Amino acid sequence: MKSTKTKVALILTAFTVLASLSAQTSASNYTEADLVWKEDFNGKKLNTKDWNFEFHQPGWVNNELQSYDDSPKNTYVKDGFLVIQPIKTVKADGSVSYTSGRINTQGKHIFTYGRIEARLKVPKGKGYLPAFWMMPDDESFYGQWPKCGEIDIMEVLGHETETLYGTLHYGEPHNSKQGSYTLKGDTFADSFHNFAVEWEPGVIRFYCDGENYKTVTDWYTRRPGFDEVTFPAPFDQPFYIIFNVAVGGDWPGYPDETTTFGPEAQMMVDWVKVYQKKEYNEDVEKVQEVVVSAAASTDSSGNMVRSGESNWAFLKFQGGNAKFSAKNDKLEISPISDGPVLHAIQVVQENISLKKGDIYRYSFDASADEERTIVACISAPNNGWIRYLPDQYVKLNNKKQHFSFEFKMLEFTDPTARIEFNCGNQKSLAPVHISNMRLEKIGEVDLSSAGLNLLPDGNMIHNGQFQEGKGRLAYWKIQNNINAEIKVSNVNGRRELMVTAPETITSYSDVILSQEGFALPAGKQYIISFDAYASRDCRMGFQIGKFKEYPVLTTKKQHFEYLYTIPKTNEYSLQLMLSNSGATVYVDNVLLKENSCLLNGTFSSGIAAWELYAHQNAAVSLNIEEIDGNKQAVAAIQKTGDADWMIQLKQNNILLEKGKTYHVSFKAKSDMNRTLMWALQRDGSKDDNWIPYSDTIKFDVTKDFNTYEHTFTMASATDPAVIFTISMGAVNGKQINSTHKIYIDDVSIEEVK
Repeated sequence: MKSTKTKVALILTAFTVLASLSAQTSASNYTEADLVWKEDFNGKKLNTKDWNFEFHQPGWVNNELQSYDDSPKNTYVKDGFLVIQPIKTVKADGSVSYTSGRINTQGKHIFTYGRIEARLKVPKGKGYLPAFWMMPDDESFYGQWPKCGEIDIMEVLGHETETLYGTLHYGEPHNSKQGSYTLKGDTFADSFHNFAVEWEPGVIRFYCDGENYKTVTDWYTRRPGFDEVTFPAPFDQPFYIIFNVAVGGDWPGYPDETTTFGPEAQMMVDWVKVYQKKEYNEDVEKVQEVVVSAAASTDSSGNMVRSGESNWAFLKFQGGNAKFSAKNDKLEISPISDGPVLHAIQVVQENISLKKGDIYRYSFDASADEERTIVACISAPNNGWIRYLPDQYVKLNNKKQHFSFEFKMLEFTDPTARIEFNCGNQKSLAPVHISNMRLEKIGEVDLSSAGLNLLPDGNMIHNGQFQEGKGRLAYWKIQNNINAEIKVSNVNGRRELMVTAPETITSYSDVILSQEGFALPAGKQYIISFDAYASRDCRMGFQIGKFKEYPVLTTKKQHFEYLYTIPKTNEYSLQLMLSNSGATVYVDNVLLKENSCLLNGTFSSGIAAWELYAHQNAAVSLNIEEIDGNKQAVAAIQKTGDADWMIQLKQNNILLEKGKTYHVSFKAKSDMNRTLMWALQRDGSKDDNWIPYSDTIKFDVTKDFNTYEHTFTMASATDPAVIFTISMGAVNGKQINSTHKIYIDDVSIEEVK
């Protein structure tokens, strides 16, 4: 429900899916003996000990029209049914508004694994989107949607009520797996049907009326720049149940003259049940959906681009149009109307197989009948439309020119990448001529010796939260001289390193977990921190260089933090010494980070320590571009969404101390004159309190780099988790739907002496 849903059509000539994964079984693993919770709605009103009402304004997600509240006209119990009734209101001035209902069990009935089932009937009418679905109880545990995961058990479009969709959402980048089920001679609006999901470690099965129509065994969650979290994350944490009916939105479209708002608009739920086994084995391996891409091979010269008209697709959107032809290796694009967006005129070649660790060169020749710009890239349609090759704004004239770009695949393999030429929204109808397209592997990155580089959050410790790799112990070198038990806990989603030593152990160093190869410069000060406790009072040790400490642990979790100034430039290792006679020591959130207000402000380490937030109503990609030997962060924005916060370049965990004065400085420009906004603000992800300590500062950017500065004193209590944000959404309420780039460089936050 948080994202536009689309049917995915696989071209059989491009992919062959292993039959073993596509086979379904209708047999359930659950019986009535496994029932752990049931709601039959037999009361006189909705039981708020079990259910919460949600309150949201129109447009909150997916450009939907309704507001959600607790009105008994929208959500009520009658004759043993939960009824959710969308309502249309026409005001005296002719304006129209819509209300509907959305309820959930968050914090009241939450479940990890099991069979979740409901019997219900959906509303009928253009623009309705009823849903029975699940979200994590703690959406921040793995990170904002889609990293947190989402299970859509039932969604039916109001104008196509014979077809059901069941979907998993996960990522990042955002990905989904969707199945569908179509009735014959009936619709889901005409009669009640049973909808269920069987969710177990490593497999999620979708059912309709007892028939298993979709099985998924392959998903992931990750943050950009980090490794994947150990499978089966994110679907290994408590989720809650949601029922709602949306009105309008990106997927179902909007009500029209055929849409009625009477009894046909009701979603009626007879009951919902949850079945669970007493235990589940979470030590599972991912069963990947194997695809064989027709584009995986190259020609005799190593070129991955396939020639011929059948290998290219001409796409047009939002009024864009052109004449297009592809003969041999030559593309001819003659625009008729260029539309309001870059992709209004688009020529693409799909199913390009790119492998993690490979280095590629993409090149082509191009000209135009008169001066104009096109945008070339290599994108990821199945991985959130990220750019493997960033958008390249290529300036053409009437002379043929050769263009060449190189990029590395560092994070994952993608057999479904695509080449794009975007010719829309350039205020030009000049014909474009492209030829000699080549995509070729030119080398490999030595991933094994890449070292433990700076992570996007500034931490040099990889897997400091013990959530990655086999046994959730990736990157840690383990020395175990005493046959201690070393594992990572997984209790209600809590991940902590656990080391249990035998009795009569005398040396802390009998068990050492370490990471090595940190190239640290002389004179720099670093923070070493971790959380730790033990089954009884005892000690642990840690060491970096010659700096060694033995903090005292108690049965209560404590946060330990130390400062260490590097005496000389060298390679260092961090060691945790965790052996205590008969005790279990717990460690989490290990961090090694430069002691600086803000990290990587020059972007010399790429995007490390920075994060791009993009709301689903916005469209933006972030890249690091080197211009005249200087690296800059470049946000390529296609649409801003309708709020300033919908696009943010941000850095987390900045320390601001009460009473101290700070000077903020950065450079910015844009190829469109517009307004941006920055702030140093409280992290309100837990309580929605985002107070800006610095105030929110708006500033105008032009096509030239300017320096923007501000000095302020921290009046609030000391906060070690402040967020620095540069907001690039609809500042001052100005929504922008034309493509433009914003450049940021030389960001600094310094304490004023």
